[in-house]
Order: sequence, then structure tokens, then C-alpha cells
Amino acid sequence: MLSIVSARTISQCPSLYLSQFRLRHRQFIERQKYDVKIIEDMEFDEYDTLVSAYLVYSEDGKTALGCSRLTPVTYGCMLKDHFPDLVEDHSIFNSERTWEGTRFCIDNTLPADKRRHILQQLAVGYLEFGLSRRADRIIGLMPTLILRSVFARNGIALTPLGPVRAIGIHSKIQAAAIEITEEAYLTACAVTGISGPLGLSGAQGQVRDVA
Repeated sequence: MLSIVSARTISQCPSLYLSQFRLRHRQFIERQKYDVKIIEDMEFDEYDTLVSAYLVYSEDGKTALGCSRLTPVTYGCMLKDHFPDLVEDHSIFNSERTWEGTRFCIDNTLPADKRRHILQQLAVGYLEFGLSRRADRIIGLMPTLILRSVFARNGIALTPLGPVRAIGIHSKIQAAAIEITEEAYLTACAVTGISGPLGLSGAQGQVRDVA
């Protein structure tokens, strides 16, 4: 099940909230050697704030198997602060209807078919979340191979925001945007075989935080 965890629901699902930070530690600190903050076995940074929403995939409601962080760019943006040279049009950072997706990861110890299922849930979840928040786009930075395998291959069109660069262990990194439209959502559902909403939308089209 794909859930949204936010500041409003942490008290209802503390295990799930903390578990996604442990998953991030395993995927980004242990596997990819990110030089970022940790506390005990959890990874976090300055963009984990009260305005952030977390898409978290779990089967038991407590253990994160996949996750991603979403934050309105006007409240903090990693691309703007650390990689501005990868974005050609900086006006995008001033849009109240633009969100940034970061810390996208999946438990690499899972079988391939399970990882693929979680990947598709998170990818389509981006679009469903964006629609429910009336966002125009979600932007982010990823290796070009991951951009293709996570989004493009699942029917989600990407708009490049700037040049391809080598950063750290990755030879090809690029910033890109996902335009949030009903058509894009329906296309992604058709390509992935996901039928109907993932359950992120509540009354009046607002996001329902899931415990």
C-alpha cells in the first residue's frame, strides 16, 4: 500500500515514518556513500521539514519498502540550493505550484518483480499526488538511466530542465520535470496496468494522509 506520511500524521504512524529514514540510510549511505547527515541508522537532511510529504510503500503499515520525499519548491529546494547550474530557467523555483521530488529509493534486497511493482506505484503516485495538490509539475535530479527506468518507461513524460553532468559516482545526472495533468496520469496508469486511483485522494480532491 502506498501512503502519504506528513507532519499531521506522524503521531499515527511513527514506525512507518521512521522506517523510511532507515531505508534511506541503507540505500544512500550504505550503498551509495552519500555524505549527508545521519542519526543512529537514519538518514536525513535540511529538506526534511514540516511542509514535506512522504510517499511510502509498505505492506504491513510499519516497514518502508520504497519511499520518496515531496516538498513545495518555495519552502526549500535542493536543486536551487545545490545544483542551480543544472536548471536553465530559474523562474521555476518561484512557482507555488511546483514541487520537488527527492530521496526516491526502493529496498534493493527485494525480488525484481516486487521492486518493479513498488517503482510503478511510486511513479504513478507522483502524478496522483500532484493532481490532488493542484501542482503544475514535480521536478527533480536523477541519473539519466534512472529517469528513464523509473518514469519514461512507465509512460511518464519528462521535460529536461538543463544539461547532463557528471556528479559524484554518476557519470550522467540531469534535472527534469514531470508535468502534472490528468492525461499524463491516465497514460501512466495504462502503461503500468494500474487501474483506478491509488487511494491518495480524499474528499474534494484533497490528499488524505494515510496512517
